[in-house]
Amino acid sequence: MISEKPVPVSELATFKTFSGTPLPLVIEAKPEKANVSREELLHWIAANRQEFETKLQKHGAILFRGFKSLTGAEDFEAVMKVVSHTLLDYAGGTTPRSAVSGKIVSSTDAPAQMTIGLHQEMSYLEPSASFPDPTPDKVAFFCEIEPGGAGQTPICDMRVVLERLPKDLIERFESKGLILTRQLPFTKEAGHEVTWPTMFGTSDKKEAEAFAEKRGWRIEWTDDGGVRVYQKPSPTTKSHRVTGEKIWFNQAHLLHKEYAPWKGDFLGTTPEQIDEANRRRPELSKRFFYHSTHADGSEIMVSDLETIRQTIDKTMTMFDWKAGDLLICDNKLVSHGRQPYSPPRKILAALAADDRG
Repeated sequence: MISEKPVPVSELATFKTFSGTPLPLVIEAKPEKANVSREELLHWIAANRQEFETKLQKHGAILFRGFKSLTGAEDFEAVMKVVSHTLLDYAGGTTPRSAVSGKIVSSTDAPAQMTIGLHQEMSYLEPSASFPDPTPDKVAFFCEIEPGGAGQTPICDMRVVLERLPKDLIERFESKGLILTRQLPFTKEAGHEVTWPTMFGTSDKKEAEAFAEKRGWRIEWTDDGGVRVYQKPSPTTKSHRVTGEKIWFNQAHLLHKEYAPWKGDFLGTTPEQIDEANRRRPELSKRFFYHSTHADGSEIMVSDLETIRQTIDKTMTMFDWKAGDLLICDNKLVSHGRQPYSPPRKILAALAADDRG
């Protein structure tokens, strides 16, 4: 039986950070407490939820490590329901993912050789009267099977990125805003496209149109069975709801024809795969793409996009996954990505909204 008395954090775990970086804060099970039951672990997390929340807002990400009762999707979901009572689905997303269990999804279905650039989840979604804050407050990852090699999930403090970006670049983005256009196919051809049935959460055109109308998006059905989606302007920076800190908050550096999704070795790294990718790129680039412009329709300077990418690359940090690791990121403060990996690798993901009471 579990005691009803609060169990202090120090009873089960210690705090530490990886050498040279405050991100993430590691909450590691004491060796003698590594085998606590899942029920006891959930009770401990619930009892110390506010302390964990405060540390998450300070550091931007926390990593629970060494708790052996966390082994799969059900355990991951149980923890997330204690941390944030509202788990979200992935409708409206830009990354290929698959449902696993309940609200738990695969972290990405992108091929192992691809690098996924760092981003805050759904930061391209625009606020509206219906959705004043449409982006998740938290994004979490659980390592069910650690990678055979590499496959880290790099993370980056976007408060620091904002401090390091040139002031004139920030001014251009804030004054001109951003708007995202998507071209989505009905089916996949290269294996990692995001289809419109996946993005809308339905293969029914009427339901997709209703989804778009609710968001205020304009859509056009294309002759190849795909759809062109024109979103409304979205912010480039924002203030954190709790801490008030200003954050760089957009994905223009990724959702742009100059970068993704058809750059690099998207079919593989052999000479034959690279040749095939070069042959297919023109066709694939017409049926599936993302492209960000300023809200007035003017193109974003490629040099600005490169400056943003370089700043993020210099600011990010990485750690090696261990089976049972559970990483929780404040989705406003911290961006995340994925390094190429050698199989096997099974990382699960969850999106969550904080209580607004």
